[in-house]
Parts: sequence; structure tokens; C-alpha cells
Amino acid sequence: MDENDAPPAGRVRRRRAPRGGRAGSVHWSAKVAKRICERVAAGELLYAVCREPGMPTPQSVRLWARDKPDFAEALALARRAGGRPSHSGGGVWSYCAETGEEIFERLCEGESLTAIGKDPTMPCLSTIFYWRRRIPAFEEQVQVAKRIQAERFCDLGWELATEATPETAYLTHVRLSQLRWTAGVMAPRVFRIKTVEPQTPPEPLTVLVRHFRIETDPATGEQKVVAYCPNPETGEVEREDAPGWRPPAGAVRLPGG
Repeated sequence: MDENDAPPAGRVRRRRAPRGGRAGSVHWSAKVAKRICERVAAGELLYAVCREPGMPTPQSVRLWARDKPDFAEALALARRAGGRPSHSGGGVWSYCAETGEEIFERLCEGESLTAIGKDPTMPCLSTIFYWRRRIPAFEEQVQVAKRIQAERFCDLGWELATEATPETAYLTHVRLSQLRWTAGVMAPRVFRIKTVEPQTPPEPLTVLVRHFRIETDPATGEQKVVAYCPNPETGEVEREDAPGWRPPAGAVRLPGG
């Protein structure tokens, strides 16, 4: 290829290596369907089988099962033979690291948890969220995958911006607006480990109860009211009319007190 055949600057894109049926559409074939059922019955994950070249995507398998009852029945029997529920969301899914890794990889590739939960080859969405609540290692995987998704969205936004043309400007604007909103939801304030600020201990509050007593002056015989207040430092009760007596530091009298 000479320099005249080179692609325009800014439009060079790297092609991803094909991964199973993702690189192109695989049409229905009884031979392929039989091979899928055999491998699933042997205990392989359907999603792992579909990753290999020449195999359909899990979404295609779901459509085949929907449109071809015989294949749907054979696939259900194969899943039971392989020790898994016959349908997504049916039976009880026990967590295994292999399934968690598949969910992690699909999240990293840009799929949403909702889409993964709808896949008949994977646990339903409620099961995935249950695993997130109960299994810290799986929740950590999901958090890492979400951060990787955020980085991919940044790359995708740049590609959309650099490939925009006057004809596609409005469509690009709509897509970037949605992408900006998605990135905002995925910001670290949502997916980071929530920080807990240490609690500030309350300031100590000392309540001093004043006592009043009517006493008679021995010299004059007059009666008067004398107030007694405990000293917060010594704990001793002191007369407030004693020479040199001062209210405790920081003392605030109640209204009318």
C-alpha cells in the first residue's frame, strides 16, 4: 500500500480480533445446534462455548431457542445434564468463580448487568445482585469492571467526537449527551467505597445544681437566702456569698436562676 492508499488522518481505527460469533452472524445449523448441546451437556458454560470461532452469540442461541421449540427442549435437557438450571432464573444458581469471571469479562466489554441478566446462559439479575451483596470478592470484581467500563466510555466518546461529520453532528450530540450522563452516574462518588467520617464526640456537659437555704445571721438576727453551688473541680459544695467565691468557668445560669 503506497501513501496514496493510506486512510485519512484521525480516522484510523484498530480492528478487534474476532471472538466467536461476535465478529459475524452465524446462521442456524442443526450441526452447530447439536454441537452446542453436546458441549453444554458435558458441563461447559454456554457462554464459554459461544466465545469460540464459528459459534453463534448467546443472543443468537436465545433466538434459536425461542423460534425452534425442539432446540429449546434439547438445550434445556443439555443444561440439566450439565448440572445447571434449564433456563436463566430457573432453579437455584450457586455462585462459582467461573461464572463470576464471565460476568466480569462481559461487563468489561461494555455490556450492562441488565443485559447479562436477560441472557439465558447466565444467572438472572436478582441473583447477580444477591451475589454482590453476599460475596465481597464478586462485588470487588463488579466494581473493577465498572471502572473499566468508564474508561471505555471515555474512549468511545473520543471516537464519536473525532468521527463526527456535518451530517452526523446532531446524532453524535445525542449520543455524547447520553454517554456524559452515563459517565456521571458511574463517577467515583457512586462506585467508590463509601468513606465514613469519624464521629465527633460530644462536648462534656456538667450540670451544677444550686441549693438555697434560709439562714439567720447570728449577729443581727436577720434571715436571708443563701445559695450553695458545687465546685466542679473539687466536688465540694461552696457558699456563693463566701469571700473570693467565683462562678465556675463557662457556667451559664438558667433564666430566672
